Amino acid sequence: MLQRISRRRLALWLAFPAIWGEFDPVQPFEDGSEKSLEAPWPVGDSRTRDLRGEFLDSLRRAVGDSEGIAVATSGGLDSFAVLANTLIEFGHERRIAALTTELIDDTGKSNVPIVRALLDGLGIPCDLHVLPADERPIGKPEWHPDGPRSIAIPDSHLLVTERAHAAGAAVLLSGDGADQIMESTQFLTPMLLRKGRWAALPKYWWDQFGQYHPTVQLEAAALISSVLSPRHRTMLYLACSHPGLCLPPTHEYLAEPFRSHVDDWTHSFVRSVVERHEKGHTSLAEMEAWSALYPDNPLPESHLIRLGHPYLDTTFLEYAKRLPLDQRYDHRYRHTYWRMKSQVMKLMPKGAIGYLPTRKQIFRNAIGSQLRSEALPAKHLLENGIVEKSVIEGDLDIGVTLRIAEVERWLAEALERGYEMVD
Repeated sequence: MLQRISRRRLALWLAFPAIWGEFDPVQPFEDGSEKSLEAPWPVGDSRTRDLRGEFLDSLRRAVGDSEGIAVATSGGLDSFAVLANTLIEFGHERRIAALTTELIDDTGKSNVPIVRALLDGLGIPCDLHVLPADERPIGKPEWHPDGPRSIAIPDSHLLVTERAHAAGAAVLLSGDGADQIMESTQFLTPMLLRKGRWAALPKYWWDQFGQYHPTVQLEAAALISSVLSPRHRTMLYLACSHPGLCLPPTHEYLAEPFRSHVDDWTHSFVRSVVERHEKGHTSLAEMEAWSALYPDNPLPESHLIRLGHPYLDTTFLEYAKRLPLDQRYDHRYRHTYWRMKSQVMKLMPKGAIGYLPTRKQIFRNAIGSQLRSEALPAKHLLENGIVEKSVIEGDLDIGVTLRIAEVERWLAEALERGYEMVD
């Protein structure tokens, strides 16, 4: 007998924290499990320094005995570290394919020449498959009974898996998770000062990008936070990094009674996050590191090919979390991109350094145009009274738009499979 889908629980997938944090709040069935928050960020261990050895072990575990290997890359440092090390480790004995969807960044430059430059520079056999951004997959995205999977462009992800499978690969590797576990965080000024890393401060301040407040205010907040009570320190962090959680806005795109239900859940969730930071973290940097990785979300799956994520390997993840947070930033690199991703740079084989991109490509316009090219699907959410028709036909935040589309796709297939709706 199929489980019954709870409208109230499915509506929670459209809560602001779940959208902004890209996580699944609950299982959408009437007797489904609740989301529990992960443990606090561990205290840094000064003996944890070299992540490359652990990363290579993670990569080998991901590859296993697969004869055919595919690596998905956008042309950024995270996936390049996976690709370059895969080529060095396995390129002379196994078939390797690199797959990239061609995108034009916000400055008008394609990512494909960057990928070609790395492959040509390494000189190790590798088949490059360039996928047009407007090409559509043959099948449809995987459906999972636990709920939707947060993938920015599901069709693009599916197309990559289809092409990797067609290329004869048994495993598809990605750079997923590197931003969350490897990138330099905000609020490192107190740690850099305590470690005597005065020389790093000017470039660190220059390289930071304050999303909601100027860098000088954020780093000043980090300095004064040590004299605050745990509660006030936590509230200061939320005001700096997640101002939307300080006074959660009403979910105007939801219909009643689901809007009030989701508002209440949001308040409860924020209280649990405050308690986690208040009791488990002593600095804004620790809170920022925890918030970048957690709450976590199940990774997408594929029946076509095994998916491998070396950065999110459990053993590597636990090891990397013990790296002192100030070690994520190294002012000695020449470029901002490299300094902010210094731990990723240290994973690179020496032969790759001369062929790496020196700036991060941003594809906001390209991805946004793909999303705007199609009408927002919400037929079943509307029929079940979960969303407001007049609001979703208006100008919605891109994150809200993506999540509504994800939930609608999941619900449509669930109903096709014979699941029923309750409450």
